[in-house]
Amino acid sequence: MIKRASAILRLKFPSAHEAEIMRSALEPETLSGLRYRSKVKVFREEETLLLVFNAKDTTALRASVNSYLNWLISLVNIYNFLENQK
Repeated sequence: MIKRASAILRLKFPSAHEAEIMRSALEPETLSGLRYRSKVKVFREEETLLLVFNAKDTTALRASVNSYLNWLISLVNIYNFLENQK
């Protein structure tokens, strides 16, 4: 029996520019999923960042979602810090 799990996260940012920065920062991570239990695709639609997760099981899905959310939290914190330094 094959168990598959998937999820789509839609995250809205203040601007399309900020969403694009996040997309481009996460994109290299999506290339490393080829040999793992989950794959992620990242898209941008205007101010919205879309993360599409496909995993072999719910455990792999949860781990992948948690990793990407943690990376995004770090990216947003760094972006905000740099913007406040201007």
